[in-house]
Amino acid sequence: MDYKAEYLFFSTMSRFHRLYAKGLSKRLDPHGVRPGYLEVFFRLWERDGITQKALHASMDVEQATLSNTLKRMERDGFLLRKRNPKDRRQSIIVLTDTGSNLRKLVLAAIDDLQAVVNTRLSINDRRYFRRILQQMIDQLVLDLDDATLVLLDEVDDSNGDTLMLVDEIKE
Repeated sequence: MDYKAEYLFFSTMSRFHRLYAKGLSKRLDPHGVRPGYLEVFFRLWERDGITQKALHASMDVEQATLSNTLKRMERDGFLLRKRNPKDRRQSIIVLTDTGSNLRKLVLAAIDDLQAVVNTRLSINDRRYFRRILQQMIDQLVLDLDDATLVLLDEVDDSNGDTLMLVDEIKE
């Protein structure tokens, strides 16, 4: 099969993601910070002392994944779970001093990696890439929200030409 660049887009983006995560790990591992902790850190740096439910609502991650991440972060000494004084049935998540003090270090690590990634790219290149990537993300979100599934079948007609048959299924 002839693979065109469009078919390899996913592989290219996956490779970029893996390399970026490795670059972050290289910078953050000496401090015990994992790339998977970053979104939680950013949410708690914005608004510390929230419930796990509120934290989950602000993130695009499975509940089980968040729960496991919070357990690891608590084990590593970056956050604590405390009883909510307003509702003793709930726990609130709060950063420890260690977790709070990592902000500058994490931002410096990300800035350093971004400098590497942006080498030889103009400001216009970076803006254009971000805009195009956001448009692609928006389209993928719309696609996931679309209840129509399109199935394509290839059929050879009597002349040997390939025809595409489209079946639409409404869920």
